[in-house]
Amino acid sequence: MKHLLALTALLVGATFANAQQFPLRSTSMLNPFQDHAAAAGSRECLDLHMGFRSQWSGFEGAPSTGFANLHGKLASNGPNFSGIGGRIETDEAAAWSCLSLSLAYSYNMKLASGARLAAGLGLGAFQQKLNWNGISLPDYQVADDPAFVGNSQFVAPLLDASIWYYDRDVYGGFTIGNVAQPAVAQVAANTRLRRYVTGTIGAQVELDGPWALQPVATVRGTSGVPLAVDLVAFLDYNSVIGVGVGYRNQSAVMAMLKFNVADYISVGYAYDWTLSTMNAASPSTHEFVIGINACDGRSHGAISCPAYN
Repeated sequence: MKHLLALTALLVGATFANAQQFPLRSTSMLNPFQDHAAAAGSRECLDLHMGFRSQWSGFEGAPSTGFANLHGKLASNGPNFSGIGGRIETDEAAAWSCLSLSLAYSYNMKLASGARLAAGLGLGAFQQKLNWNGISLPDYQVADDPAFVGNSQFVAPLLDASIWYYDRDVYGGFTIGNVAQPAVAQVAANTRLRRYVTGTIGAQVELDGPWALQPVATVRGTSGVPLAVDLVAFLDYNSVIGVGVGYRNQSAVMAMLKFNVADYISVGYAYDWTLSTMNAASPSTHEFVIGINACDGRSHGAISCPAYN
């Protein structure tokens, strides 16, 4: 645990900069690698997750997000090993759309306590497009605004750094996204992608018989924007089916369902009831995620991480 605290302090020290944007997903506890590059290889087999989120359903121009990732463990002769993976995410909201691609590498160390601690990096690219035809200002032309330089798209590099800790009962991760804060002045002057942070901590509490309780907290933060805090309680039955409820501060109440349709395939669904003023026009958000892996849901090798149960 001392190793985890030391690495966390180093990463936190690198975050003193303005932040701009970060992804939101209600099923992130079922798919931690999408947020944390250091989770690459935390299963003994290849693991694939795909998902889609439709936010504020029925609202014209509402955000929609698609994501997918694949990661696995490299062969190792000792207690430590490396993991690699790839991630893709698409996002659309009104006139804006973006695509991000990244590759991830992690180094996974076995601690004296038997737990594991991994450090990881994600490196990729981010493309964002602006459809001028999707902007309607009857009394003003966007082209007349000197803040916009006229290009409809840009490509910027992405770099994120993270740590991931897990044992049989507890797991946690911390990631800094957009570490390099690349400038994106091609569309708007004096603009850049800002750093953001994502922190996750969860546990598995064994109950009577085949039941287990899995509490999870996720915090996402950028400067100038209130922290997004997700609190989730998930009740699992024999690693076959589970239900959960959650709360995102001042934003939504969540309900979740997960079940295994086969030893190697799991399906998750989340429904968000909007609590903000958006509720009047669009009260709900839907999110789906499918997991496919090369080993069954009860096999995790030396350590079983609750995030993948």
